[in-house]
Amino acid sequence: MYNVLYLYPVLKDKKDRFIEINKKASLIYKEYGAVEDEIFQGTFFDAIYGCKGMKSSVDFHENETLMCSVSTFNSKHHHDMVMEKVDCDRRIEELYNEMINVVDMSRVVRGEFVKV
Repeated sequence: MYNVLYLYPVLKDKKDRFIEINKKASLIYKEYGAVEDEIFQGTFFDAIYGCKGMKSSVDFHENETLMCSVSTFNSKHHHDMVMEKVDCDRRIEELYNEMINVVDMSRVVRGEFVKV
């Protein structure tokens, strides 16, 4: 499996709108073949078990919450094929334009991971 993870600092008063936009985008990702596309709200960010906490690793503030999205694909090749279609869909462009009014994209952290 191949996963794309995003960490989003989201203003608490914009969280519901953020979730709405992501749910719409998720349907589009799945329409084009994504195995799964899920959104999670962080619940605990402090250091524990000898690990650094998210508070020291991701830039978010007291009036924000940390959200995470995980998109799952069968492989890197599958991801690339799906994203080629998603990126050409006008609905995604419209949702992205809404999202930039909800989240400062320059503060979003993104990474791609393959299951080992």
